[in-house]
Parts: sequence; structure tokens; C-alpha cells
Amino acid sequence: MHAQGKSLSDAVKTLNEKVRLSVAFYEVVNRRRSVREFQSKPVEADKLQRILEAGLKAPSHNHLREWEFILVRNPEQRVRVVEAGAKAEDMADSKKLEEAVRDFADDLQREMYLKALSVQKRMLLSSPELLVVCFRMRKPLKECKTLYELNNFASVWTCVENILLAMAAEDLYGVTYIPHETSVLKGILGVPSDYEVASLIPIGYPKPYEVKQKPALLQNRIHVDKW
Repeated sequence: MHAQGKSLSDAVKTLNEKVRLSVAFYEVVNRRRSVREFQSKPVEADKLQRILEAGLKAPSHNHLREWEFILVRNPEQRVRVVEAGAKAEDMADSKKLEEAVRDFADDLQREMYLKALSVQKRMLLSSPELLVVCFRMRKPLKECKTLYELNNFASVWTCVENILLAMAAEDLYGVTYIPHETSVLKGILGVPSDYEVASLIPIGYPKPYEVKQKPALLQNRIHVDKW
């Protein structure tokens, strides 16, 4: 009887743990947000490692997970990356970009320059970490003619979403930033010719914010057998 009671107790504990983990997962999904303004607080190394490991646990179409991560930490390198990766409409007055990352004697002066930049540039320059996610692509994207040829491109976004969910689980946030053009960016970062840049992701602790999301109701989006 004692053995049976212990076995039942263990089963209940296991079930409770599964329920707890399930609830925790959906809480993370609900917390997931796009954030573009960050505190200066650094990101802990152990948290960053767990986040990137979560990315590597995502599925890929060929089971090879051909993804590579670049952390851009040098201030001058960040300027080069942002200049090369920013969309054309974000590129006005690149001199401000250089001024924004100099070692100003006065922090308020640096903040003033950062405020003068677009939100997109500012988030890429000021986030405690800037992650570049790369993926294997044996054929240039512009040469792909079928959806099948885009499998590598599709797979990397499972990795990116795992990273974003893991960030939320660690109370860290950011947003995906898609480069306008990548040839110069790849040269700056030393990305091999058979790899492509999927996204730049600024990572950090968010400044206080409140963003209202447009609701998407499942009953308005789900169809059976046909649209």
C-alpha cells in the first residue's frame, strides 16, 4: 500500500508540474511584445546563452539547423552595421549616427544625439545587445522561383520566434529588424557567401511602455475545409 501511495503521489506531482509548465508557456506567449526602447542595464550572459540555445532548438526543414549568430558589441562596428542594414528611408544624416556612439563626457549629450535619430536607428545603437541571425541559403533569395526553394528562409523564422519567446521568458525584449539590402552588411560582418542575414534583433530590458495590440479573434480567422 505504501508503494502504491507513493506511486500515486509521484504521478500527481508529475501532472501538476506538466500543468505548471503549460501555463507558464502560455503566459510567455501573452507577454511577448515588440520593444524599441531599452534601459541601459546589461543583459546577463547566462540569460543570453539560454535565449540562443532556445533558438537552436527550433525545427528546420532539413534537420541541420544551419543558423549562425553574431553579437555586435563594438560601438564602431555597430555604426557600420546600422548604416549598411538600415532601410533607405532611415539613412538621412549618417553623421548623427557616428556622433551618437562616441564617448561623450556628458551622458545627457549622448542621449540628445540618440533622440535626434529615428526610432529604428536608435534602438539598434542603444540596445545592450544587438543580435544578427544568419541562415544558410545556397541560392540567392532573388533567384528563388518556387516556395520549396525558400525552405531555408522559412526555417530560420522558427529559430527567430524561439529566440523572441525565450527573451520574453527572461523579461527581455526586442523586435525583428529586416535589412533593406545585405551585400554590404555581409561584407562588414564577414558572413560567408552561402549564408544570408535574416534579421537584426536588439535585445534589452524595456523602458516602461504600454502598447495596445489590435485584437485578433480566433473565431474570425479559423476556417474548416475551405476559406
